[in-house]
Amino acid sequence: MKFRIVLPTPRWNWRPRRVVLGALWLIGGAGLVLFVFGLSFYSAMRIEMRSTVVKVPELHQMTLEDASVAVEPYELVLEVVDQRHDATVASGRVLQQMPRAGSSVRRGRKVKLVLSLGGRVLEVPDLIGHASRAVEIELRQEGFIPGEEARVASLVSTPGSVIAQVPPAGTPSVPNARVHRLVSDGPPEPAWVMPDLTGLSRARAERWISLSGFRRGALRRVRMNDRPAGSVVGQLPLAGYPIHTNDIVEITVAQ
Repeated sequence: MKFRIVLPTPRWNWRPRRVVLGALWLIGGAGLVLFVFGLSFYSAMRIEMRSTVVKVPELHQMTLEDASVAVEPYELVLEVVDQRHDATVASGRVLQQMPRAGSSVRRGRKVKLVLSLGGRVLEVPDLIGHASRAVEIELRQEGFIPGEEARVASLVSTPGSVIAQVPPAGTPSVPNARVHRLVSDGPPEPAWVMPDLTGLSRARAERWISLSGFRRGALRRVRMNDRPAGSVVGQLPLAGYPIHTNDIVEITVAQ
């Protein structure tokens, strides 16, 4: 008798497979939920950011009151941090702002302002009696520009000192204004009236020039039949004109 051994066919156990598939489905669903939540959160933050970020308006040359009205819709806060002189912006108006106009900021942000004090008003200093050389430095330090300087002889003022000025001391002015001065040149030189040398001999005329403290100039000669040879027929300066010590006297003699 022959025996046949039949082995049983193994059956696949589906239980572990179902567990794995379920875990995968669970992980995938959780990931999808997290993705959807993250996307929603990001969109909500974007919307929130858009609602809280504003553009800073232009406040230049506005009064503080007008600037307050301009930033009110954006819930910005104004803060005055400084005041400066500026001739181009009227006093009390915005000269500078920080952040600058057009910048993106959050609502409630402070906007710092610098207000203008207007053009700087100066007072012309008193220069009378001051030395001319020191006056130019003083004027520049005070914000002025030294103007024209004229000189005149004076018996009472120290040579080189200011005896008059335009504009007068104490006059309100603006920066870079010119201040003109009249400066003493000291006592005037003594002057004499030039005498008439015509008709004198050349030797006598030249001796008078030297003894009087003047200088002899060029000698000119001309032919004149009606005048003695060697006599003075012309002179510079002319008779009656003022002449000072060490001036030049020129004579013309007949041949």
